[in-house]
Amino acid sequence: MNEDPIMEYVDENDNIIGCLPRSEIRKQKKIYRLIAVFVFNDKGQLLVQKRSSQLKRFPNYYESSVGGHVEPRESYEGAALREMKEELGIKKPLKFVKKKKITYEDVTKFVTLFECSTNQKLNIDKQEVKEAKFMDISQIKTMIKDKGLFLPVFVEFFNDLFGDE
Repeated sequence: MNEDPIMEYVDENDNIIGCLPRSEIRKQKKIYRLIAVFVFNDKGQLLVQKRSSQLKRFPNYYESSVGGHVEPRESYEGAALREMKEELGIKKPLKFVKKKKITYEDVTKFVTLFECSTNQKLNIDKQEVKEAKFMDISQIKTMIKDKGLFLPVFVEFFNDLFGDE
């Protein structure tokens, strides 16, 4: 895995401007693109990943079932399908949920959320993912409320879909 991949950066309307290494995009506070996928099982549980403790950013935090950067000349859906195959070892049709402009850590990103359902056996990439498990929505709500370690993008989309009451 390339530690400093080339990524596209975009304007305020998500139009591609150019490409730079990820470190430069972050340093220059350029807007870039991410995807997230919520994978559900037939019990309505949501798969959450626990990030590796080796990662520089947000180690040991929980996040979406699948997440990642959109590579140059790649569509949001193409990125989601690629990341789902890489991280979980599955290929499933995706349903578009929503796209949002999200800012945290003083950096803005366009993030597109997709969802799918599977009861397939997952083949987790242990280099990227410490663990992945299906959890009840109520359990995730409680963990978020109790200040569980969840990525800001996950919390934003989760609250959009399931309320933050």
